[in-house]
Amino acid sequence: MSEFPTDLAGERLVRKAPNHILALDQGDQDYIRAGLEAVQANFGIAALPDMPIALMPGRTLMRLLVDLRAQLRPRNPDQREAWGKLAGAILVLDTACDFAIQHSEAERRRTDPGDLEE
Repeated sequence: MSEFPTDLAGERLVRKAPNHILALDQGDQDYIRAGLEAVQANFGIAALPDMPIALMPGRTLMRLLVDLRAQLRPRNPDQREAWGKLAGAILVLDTACDFAIQHSEAERRRTDPGDLEE
């Protein structure tokens, strides 16, 4: 059994995230990277992935962010700030995931002949 309780909200975010690379703009990538760098610097753990954020599937990246946030326990103001930046990174990624899902659904409706009215 895991040492940490299951974060149901975090699991929902992970499962909702598409399992393919997302078209994150550079600002979003930088924001997420800054959150991970802050965690790495203030908690003294390796938080940055071995591959570029732009090449990570959305679900993999969300899993990384959610698991880090669930496992960390801030003990000082700098750690609390880094932990908060991680929450912001999760929100940025969740917004990008929502956009990707809506875009995919719109594309499917546009190209699905069953959706056309006669």
